[in-house]
Amino acid sequence: MYLSSSIILAAVIGFAQAQTPSGFTPQVNTKLDVLFNSTSVATPGQKLSKASTATEPQIAIPSSMVSRNETFMFVMLDLDVPPTQGNQTRRVLLHALNTGFKATQQKINGTAVLLTSPEKGPAMYLPPGPPATDTVAHRYVQLLFKQPADLQVAQSEFADTQDRINFNIQSFASENKLSAPIAANFFRVDGRDSASATGTATGTGGIVQDTLVPFEGGAGQLAYSHGLAGLVGGLAFFAL
Repeated sequence: MYLSSSIILAAVIGFAQAQTPSGFTPQVNTKLDVLFNSTSVATPGQKLSKASTATEPQIAIPSSMVSRNETFMFVMLDLDVPPTQGNQTRRVLLHALNTGFKATQQKINGTAVLLTSPEKGPAMYLPPGPPATDTVAHRYVQLLFKQPADLQVAQSEFADTQDRINFNIQSFASENKLSAPIAANFFRVDGRDSASATGTATGTGGIVQDTLVPFEGGAGQLAYSHGLAGLVGGLAFFAL
């Protein structure tokens, strides 16, 4: 059986445009610019080091998508948390869920508009930390949603380890009446690798496992939260 050239072309274009991993739902074709200091996620699936992703990224979207009155929500997921004993299905961990992003006047790469937020959650940025004993590189997916004006998500919803593990983005979107994400990206971090990886990492040292990072969409400082120390300790058990 022969496929028409138009069908083949459509498949090739769809694959080329996908900014999310194969098989991940929802699939998104518009790129979310993600920058860790001077390290940019230029290509979906690019490998980065733990050190280069230790601080929260800046995010930006094409200027054609920006409305000054719109507010956005950023989500980051690890798709490859090792399975529990006796199970072979890898789990999803919520690494960030941050609200209140607005467009700024600053441009990234000439055309993308930088987004920033003064808010600290409700789920603060948790740096990647896949274990050296894992046999696969973890995929970290970033999604940007338009934030509904009546969105109500409390930090207390993510105060426990179990609230971040097995996070279901589709269920969350449905429960909170979110539209499909407007932009996305993803990168990989391999716990077996040394600090060197694709890109120019400017992070200093490795990941501080007892630190959660208030997400500001920019180069904010690391902030230790004593109240969340237990959460991070619990998350370490799941191999970030």
